[in-house]
Amino acid sequence: MKYGETPVVKASGRELCYVLLVGIFCSHAITFVLVAKPTTLTCGMTKVSVGVCYALCYAALLTKTNRIYRIFHNKGKKKQKYISPNSQLFITFMFVLIEVVVVVAWLIVSPPGTTHFYPSREQNQLVCTGANDASYTIGLAYPFLLMILCTVYAIKTRNVPGGFNEAKLIGFTMYTTCVIWLAFVPIYFVSASNVAIRVTALSVSIGLSGTVTLVCLFAPRVYIILFHPEENTRHGVMRNTFRSKIENGG
Repeated sequence: MKYGETPVVKASGRELCYVLLVGIFCSHAITFVLVAKPTTLTCGMTKVSVGVCYALCYAALLTKTNRIYRIFHNKGKKKQKYISPNSQLFITFMFVLIEVVVVVAWLIVSPPGTTHFYPSREQNQLVCTGANDASYTIGLAYPFLLMILCTVYAIKTRNVPGGFNEAKLIGFTMYTTCVIWLAFVPIYFVSASNVAIRVTALSVSIGLSGTVTLVCLFAPRVYIILFHPEENTRHGVMRNTFRSKIENGG
């Protein structure tokens, strides 16, 4: 908040950064719920939070990259609509609302609860209902779609001037996130007989994705703000933009 009015923060899309930080915080917090003792409350929180947290992150990133793409690929040079901070927030929350509707419908059709799972005759595990099948992917399907779309836009906007946005950082974030989830998916599906491994894999993937997003997108900005305040000026931002245009042949 202290540096919210500085050029580097404004150039990053301050409002969407706040939304993204909320999503990152929630994605780390939900890992503690995932490893907690299964109860109706924790199982319900897991169903709701996992998908919604990721929807917050990827909806904000998708809105960012879509805005960047429309601004820098405006061939007609017409004034772009829906690029103001309020419009961007509205679009982001509309994306998130879709996930909320999906989760609410899922809760109605399949209420949260606990069940006893018997992977063998000697083992009796108390788990959340659906933890031993593929039903948890219902809440993750839509965030995965947002992630794919965001990755596509990140590729398309990787060469835009760097002073106005963190397009390249978003690109690196999405590439790394895709690798994390590509590693998670096979582990999740082959560990149906071992819920502990499945929950651990989900927790690690969620925590890693949140950490990657936090480090890749916010660490460079924090570094400039704290250690290179001379770059945290309008002149510094514009100078970086001009340099980026020269490097990209613009």
